[in-house]
Amino acid sequence: MKSKIKILTITIVIVAVASVFLYAPLTNALQSNGDSESDVEILNDMDFDARCRCKPRPRIRRVWWFLNHSEPTKVDGTAVALFKNILIVDTAEGQIRIHLPQAWTIDGQVTMREKLFESDYLSEDETITVKALRADVIDKQGLCVYLLLGYEIINKSTVHAHTILPFNIET
Repeated sequence: MKSKIKILTITIVIVAVASVFLYAPLTNALQSNGDSESDVEILNDMDFDARCRCKPRPRIRRVWWFLNHSEPTKVDGTAVALFKNILIVDTAEGQIRIHLPQAWTIDGQVTMREKLFESDYLSEDETITVKALRADVIDKQGLCVYLLLGYEIINKSTVHAHTILPFNIET
């Protein structure tokens, strides 16, 4: 009888010790310890955006802001260069950089922005008119930072190139 009590006591002690060793790490893993850095690391995890279906859309907000704060403008000058998605135009006031979307239509044909310079439509040192949307980002004394989004290019032979955008622009 004494051996059965000893075995039962030893078994209870082993189960109690094992449960403490298993219970403590599991509860600490599930509880937040107030360390805000680990929470920030979780939010900055690249896979977190892919798993979260309710993530905010900052790009859409920026596009919406641009459309709400922009006004149509014309830029007359000489096409200097096309670097990536930026058209550099030399005007009387200096060089102006205009963001150009990727796809364009010329006489019903779809072409990419790089092809505008590779084809006969645009060439360096050619006088052009670019219709664009302008949004002032910073406008204070002595400093003006603005964005230009080109949506129509007219070359010297009055051929129009229109951008392909998910929205229409009427002026």
